Amino acid sequence: MADPEPIPSTWQQGKPQVGAAATGNADATRAALDILEAGGNAIDAAVAAAYVMGTVEPLDSGIGAGGFMILHDAASGRTESIDFLGTCPAAAKYELYASMDAGNEYVIRVKGRENERGHRSVAVPGSVRGLGAAQAKFGKLAMADVLAPAIALAEGGFRVGHKAALRMARTEKLLSLTPATRKLLLKPDGSLYRAGDEMANPEYGASLRLIAKQGPEVLYEGVLGDLLIAEMEAHDGFLSKADLMGYEAIWRDPATARFRGYDVATMPPPSSGSLVFAGLAALEGETVTDGAHYGQLADAMLAMFRKRAASFGDPAFLKAAPGESSETTSLAVIDRDGNAACITYSNNNHSGVVLPGTGILLNNQMMLFSPWPGNPNEVVAGKRPVSSMMPSLMFRDGKIRMAIGASGSTRIPTSIMQVLFNRLVLGDALPDAVGRARVHAETESMLADQELEETVQPLADSRGLKLTLSPGRDPMLASVQAVGVNDDGTMAAVGDPRARAAGMVR
Repeated sequence: MADPEPIPSTWQQGKPQVGAAATGNADATRAALDILEAGGNAIDAAVAAAYVMGTVEPLDSGIGAGGFMILHDAASGRTESIDFLGTCPAAAKYELYASMDAGNEYVIRVKGRENERGHRSVAVPGSVRGLGAAQAKFGKLAMADVLAPAIALAEGGFRVGHKAALRMARTEKLLSLTPATRKLLLKPDGSLYRAGDEMANPEYGASLRLIAKQGPEVLYEGVLGDLLIAEMEAHDGFLSKADLMGYEAIWRDPATARFRGYDVATMPPPSSGSLVFAGLAALEGETVTDGAHYGQLADAMLAMFRKRAASFGDPAFLKAAPGESSETTSLAVIDRDGNAACITYSNNNHSGVVLPGTGILLNNQMMLFSPWPGNPNEVVAGKRPVSSMMPSLMFRDGKIRMAIGASGSTRIPTSIMQVLFNRLVLGDALPDAVGRARVHAETESMLADQELEETVQPLADSRGLKLTLSPGRDPMLASVQAVGVNDDGTMAAVGDPRARAAGMVR
């Protein structure tokens, strides 16, 4: 393992030689910039960083995950998005029962929590297909070069980061679900890895080498796919060979909007990205004063979630995606030539299942579907679930000006709404826009940083919302990664300090 480097500040600004990147982990940010220095573009760099994130923060993302990517190719002027969310296996079917929850409310549950944990919670993983398709279409380097940083870290080792350690602690019970999971994610004595500990995943490095050599097909029609299906068959999972072979990443036209002179490109449905910009547009004519703006933002958020519920399902059963986890990977890259890419992808909370011999932790994206039949987000073969992930790009006069994404479940759209409001309405510099205290309003509840209590308690009371305060700038209120391009050509790269993320300009 290489000697540890000092942890960088959460943001940097300057005139780029190659570009700028913001990710949730300094190893991934450095990998993105190394790829740019090696002659790659922003798409190459973003894919490299995504695979590094799957290595150093394996609970959140990686080969077993799914998500979205939006990108801009400066030479052609094309802006495209690719949907590589996990899809529902054809055989998926859950047994439901009725019960009362702790609040004495009537709820429908899945027997055995099969959609939350274990082999029956695994949706068809889409990340290898989606990241491979984007890099092949718009990248400049060979896939082997793009995967090299992740392979080096998996095989040579890395230091466990703050967020990775926090995630392991929060899902400790799941880390003992299978022998392969215990072997990878717990120390030999059964204890948790802590921030700063050394960790490696050589089996994952070998899996990455197979992808580098054979391409994405190795997961969908090759040896990794065979291992995955054998594991599913041995443990009564839903996922089949036909599900894998039939999986496709889908190129979609981005949803577009305009706000404060900027043209926006974000993910279309099943993402709710377009609703964020509709919410911002509704505020454009408002008189805004710093501090009082939290009430205006809260109203825009509540309206956004009402529209989302009306579009995607019955609010009585579907308050956004039913089991959407706040644990996600998001990253942004812009290079000196004006290419840009933003990726948000996730294992959801993770299934607790590591595929033996591969180092791959599998998703539990089946939890994103509503198990209740007859609603727009129900469990249906081949379907993609509702998602809050919304990697986005912003342009002015045809030139890229920002790449922004976030992790944090339904706090993703509300955190991005606030950062853009802070930047474009209140006039904050990008680091200050990301660093401000936040509020989240959804359905009948409000979540806010504790320091805002005096401001938001009256807002919650007047709107009939139950207020919960989050102490210490917890990443529960989302982690935003953003790269901005200023009028003078300098770039600002901001990793959210909530997650001790890393933004760098090189």
